[in-house]
Amino acid sequence: MLLDSIEIFELFSSVEVTALTSAFISWGLMMALLYNLVAYSEPYRRPRSPLKLCFIINISYLATSFVEVNMQQYVIWAAADIVTVIILLVLQRKASGYPASDYCVVVLLCNAVLHLTLFYDLSFVSNIEPWWLWNFYPIAINVNDIILILVLVLNKDFLGLSRLIRLIFNQTDVRRDCCVD
Repeated sequence: MLLDSIEIFELFSSVEVTALTSAFISWGLMMALLYNLVAYSEPYRRPRSPLKLCFIINISYLATSFVEVNMQQYVIWAAADIVTVIILLVLQRKASGYPASDYCVVVLLCNAVLHLTLFYDLSFVSNIEPWWLWNFYPIAINVNDIILILVLVLNKDFLGLSRLIRLIFNQTDVRRDCCVD
């Protein structure tokens, strides 16, 4: 029997699935860090390695994994994402710029907006009736985290986001990151 959309959303919001998903995301980020540590040992990969990004994001996710589950958790998660974005932007200014950096900034900003939106809905609007945002939030956060893991391993512009960012900010070398090893 196939699950309908309501059952899928209820499945994503269950405590057991949430714990397993969180563990999977943490494991994926750790594996991305391990992969980049090993890849960094090859001299030709060092200049464009996202090792520093992996390290910073792992610290951020590890620091927020011990947050007590309550209404304030969303603000703490959003603050951690914003602080991480600031650190990444400072790091990106010094780096040569590569797709993983762009993706990390965009994904973390999206996550921060989602966290703050849900916090606003629960705290200020005092919404107690489930609605589409409550179903959208866990799926969007998890998809963003999976994109984060993929880009930290692949370091490629697989969704065209880096290219779009460069077009928006009128940077001349738009094709620079299309074929990164």
